[in-house]
Amino acid sequence: MPEGARRQALMEAAAAVFIRDGYAAASMDRVAQEAGMSKRTLYRLFPSKAALFEATIHDSLIPAHMDPELAREPELHTALARMLEAAGRHLLALRPVGIFRLVIAEQGRTPELAETFHRVLVRRGATALQRQIGLEMERGRLRPGDAEATGRMLYGMAFGSMQIRLLLGLREVPAAEEVATLAREAVDIFLNGMRREETRLQVSPARLAVAAG
Repeated sequence: MPEGARRQALMEAAAAVFIRDGYAAASMDRVAQEAGMSKRTLYRLFPSKAALFEATIHDSLIPAHMDPELAREPELHTALARMLEAAGRHLLALRPVGIFRLVIAEQGRTPELAETFHRVLVRRGATALQRQIGLEMERGRLRPGDAEATGRMLYGMAFGSMQIRLLLGLREVPAAEEVATLAREAVDIFLNGMRREETRLQVSPARLAVAAG
């Protein structure tokens, strides 16, 4: 097995163990067993449980397969909606939600988990959606501003309420169709405020109600 595939298998096994057993109770032995690999291989790739957890967070937060064609989509609404949808499908799946829950649940006992989580977020830099918003601001199709903050607000408008309910266990992981619908509705509202005045969209009250959840 190529080393990259070994790393990926170990991180997937680690995510399952961390989410099921909790960080403190999770063991490197269990991760190696879950992945069907030796402890020697595990420690060669990840020298400690902390290093493995950080790599697992990074892998869980960053979509592995963002379609590069999305950045070349000429129609602004379509490009933003599809990027937002891709982010939602990834971050609202079982594994990332499980990691979020774990960090929150163990923050009191193991505060370094929250520090690790924050460090990964900072190191990740701008997301594809935030970069695209920045590019559109430079092109003049969106009003200038803080692209990263704008991207976070757009994601929160589309999925913030749903993500909170997922973290609290009050709902199931959404179907792809629901994620796509929320992404489109949020971009409708977003562009109504962010486009140049002459190209604003008309958003119906019904769409506003759907996007508000």
